[in-house]
Amino acid sequence: MDIKVLKEITKIMKDNDLIEVEVEAKDLKIKLRKAAACAPVPALVQAVAAAAAPVAAPALAAAPAAPTKNADEANWKQITSPIPGTVYLKPNPDAANFVAEGTAVDAAKVVCLIEAMKVFNEIKPDAGITGQIKRICVKDGQAVEYGTVLFLVG
Repeated sequence: MDIKVLKEITKIMKDNDLIEVEVEAKDLKIKLRKAAACAPVPALVQAVAAAAAPVAAPALAAAPAAPTKNADEANWKQITSPIPGTVYLKPNPDAANFVAEGTAVDAAKVVCLIEAMKVFNEIKPDAGITGQIKRICVKDGQAVEYGTVLFLVG
């Protein structure tokens, strides 16, 4: 399976507030589900045959958007994981967290680390995401996937 196809399906899901998408081909099955505002978007990719050929993503129908808790939450921006790995909210076990609820953030602020293959990657908000951390959606040491919501910023 081409990772570009999976990323494109995930982007379509995010852009259209889709809650669940399932794609099946003769040698591939993909199921994506987004449970809550702070829940990860787990991806299940199962190859049925030994060698899977790239599959074009079919047109997806829009699903109803997940309900929000209040009107402000609808305007909050998400800082999501760009890679799978283990998230660390502080630089070392004896240090304070990089950010807390209420901390001001911008594209230069490190909000956490994600360890992938023994490499620690600094995670910063995307350009255009500024404001205060409204919610921390992960726990220190938690395993995350690509697209997992780490923080909500308002």
